[in-house]
Amino acid sequence: MKFIFLTNRFYIDYSHCSEIEQKRERPYAQIYIECNGVNFAIPFRSNIKHSYAYWTDKENRAGIDYTKAVVLENDKYIDTTAVPYIRPNEFKALLGKNYNVVTGMAKYIARYKKAKEFPHRPENTRLLKYSTLQYFENYI
Repeated sequence: MKFIFLTNRFYIDYSHCSEIEQKRERPYAQIYIECNGVNFAIPFRSNIKHSYAYWTDKENRAGIDYTKAVVLENDKYIDTTAVPYIRPNEFKALLGKNYNVVTGMAKYIARYKKAKEFPHRPENTRLLKYSTLQYFENYI
């Protein structure tokens, strides 16, 4: 399990993708994983209002948000000049949980694909609209 920031170049290259988190002044720390042979960066977020997350602090609704995961084709978008700070309680919640995080991402991808089969169902419309996977469908 690796913790990263994305480069400014990533945000420029994907600036047309409105669902990708764009806080350049305070970038999101990300967890970098491989799932189904694809490399993903998944942001740490607070106040998550849906269930598609791996909770690191459920009381504060904090965790890694699968709905905002992005595909990294290669390492050129990984910022090697900065090291993310992960709050100790969140780090502890993730320690030894790589399998759980990857399994959660795989389940989310499967859920997204199922939603694509029935896009007009209200629960699917919302999932498809706000998921960053819409920009990376050729990888999943």
